[in-house]
Amino acid sequence: MAEIYGPKWTAGYGDNPNTGAALTWAKGLAGLTGEQLAAGIGGCITCADPWPPTLPEFRLRCLGVPAFAAVRADAGKRDGFTRLVWQYLDGHRYRLASSDMADRLLREAYDQAREHVMRGGALPEAPAAEIEHEVRVQVPASREQVQQHMAEIARELNMAAAAEAA
Repeated sequence: MAEIYGPKWTAGYGDNPNTGAALTWAKGLAGLTGEQLAAGIGGCITCADPWPPTLPEFRLRCLGVPAFAAVRADAGKRDGFTRLVWQYLDGHRYRLASSDMADRLLREAYDQAREHVMRGGALPEAPAAEIEHEVRVQVPASREQVQQHMAEIARELNMAAAAEAA
């Protein structure tokens, strides 16, 4: 991290890996895999923020938790974390809410999902498949079919009118 953030890192966390903040970070990152740690470091490298993350922010990067804006933009719910957020969200209230209220509801669901992941909770499985929809090609009725249907409708209406007259 000192190679990424330079003096900003060492000023905040020191440069001795055996004392102080390093020990706290070691406890906070215990249980994460090498791949997860690599994802967190990769997130730091690609992030536009020039300041080093806090331990919770780095852990979120390691766990693959996207930013709130990314969740808001994932309308197709393709990301596992976004699907988890929607499990915490009352979709009906969300759809009926004003934009400010909807944003607040989404933020609350995001915070709940984030806490779930930080405590070791799993993300929902990806959908196995999409339900196929039969696409029917609309074919206009022929002139004969229209005349036949119109005759049937007229016959039904005349029968109804005759029944009312009686």
